[in-house]
Amino acid sequence: MKISLQTFGTRGDVHPFVALGIGLRRRGHDVSVATSTDFKAMVELAGLEFKEIPGKSADHFADPGVIKSIRKSASSLRTALVMKRPTTEEFAHSVERMQEAAEGADFVLTSMITRGYGFAGASAPWGTVNWWPMTATREFRAYKTPDLPLGPAYTRFTHAMSAQVEWAVHRPAVNKVRARRGLPPLKKSPMGTLAVEHPVFYPYSPAFLPPASDWPARAHVTGYWVWERPEQDPPADLVDFLDSGSAPLVLALGSAWPVYGEETFRAVRDAVRQAGRRLVVVGGPEGTASDDVFRVQEVDYGWLFPKAAAVVHGAAFGTTADTLRAGVPHVTVPCWADGPYWAARLAEVGVSARPVPFQKMTGELLRQAVASVLDDPRPAERAARLGERVRAERGVDTACDLIESAVAAAG
Repeated sequence: MKISLQTFGTRGDVHPFVALGIGLRRRGHDVSVATSTDFKAMVELAGLEFKEIPGKSADHFADPGVIKSIRKSASSLRTALVMKRPTTEEFAHSVERMQEAAEGADFVLTSMITRGYGFAGASAPWGTVNWWPMTATREFRAYKTPDLPLGPAYTRFTHAMSAQVEWAVHRPAVNKVRARRGLPPLKKSPMGTLAVEHPVFYPYSPAFLPPASDWPARAHVTGYWVWERPEQDPPADLVDFLDSGSAPLVLALGSAWPVYGEETFRAVRDAVRQAGRRLVVVGGPEGTASDDVFRVQEVDYGWLFPKAAAVVHGAAFGTTADTLRAGVPHVTVPCWADGPYWAARLAEVGVSARPVPFQKMTGELLRQAVASVLDDPRPAERAARLGERVRAERGVDTACDLIESAVAAAG
């Protein structure tokens, strides 16, 4: 079977697709990953075929305007207004390249940004991936919609409202491509076909966020898609640091370090010191280490996080997944995008301190958050139990099963 995986955006948007591609290839399928050239090396390192989608990866944090916007507000809409966006023609050209990349495929899996492939007239059965719930339900509001006490009807309406906003982004380019192919324009949003006609894959843990009971059958919460890389020897001096005392906290802010800056490191360091603990800092600006602070630019989270007393992070999708799998408590400092969403969920299930929004961060709030996960044994106990369940899930295998079933059902 020939499968085309199509994704675009940051490393976090590509990494899970590569993990899925490895799983599909192990089952004997012919797999290609279509994305930007920034991730060509990653795709080929995994032994998968690379196909190009034009454009640069979404390195939002290289843009001073984006950094300034996020530091003022966590609003994704506000930040979107200052981001550099492709023109309609550039977007349409990318959609056409997605269609070229899918030629001869038996199934195509798209991401949030590459759904234009399907809407513009797909040549093969297709499905899509979303990093947070988007399928309409009466049980919880759509992502980033107002929390109003208006009952289940309003809750479901928030999903329709969110879908219309997304379709407005795709519509101009999709209809331009459809016109070039001799297809009629889509006047009505096709978002309602997702999870009804086309499967939707949610690659997060059902133990962490279960699917809604009123979702259609083609909405699938699979478990996380993890790329199990060969083990590498960790830095010897980091091993020595870990062995020389009690479990430290870990500060890992990923690609968002340019937003957080050295001042966030200092605030977290002081909060950890106040608690009488040590700190490992992954990435971030070059700075001075000390007897109680170890700084490393890159390390395997799967190896490091289980050795931590807690992980301080921005609640982005990937780091949240890694910390959940490690089974240790969280201290979250969300700054934008899906960070506030996942931070709130972590607090709701009791495995984290109350979130400390970056825009409202103070040293006292950080000290309280760190103390709450160290002094109270319940977050660690809950995190350990949830971690066992998350690690037991077969996210990649489940998604592979579903793709194979979708192709079989399509004939």
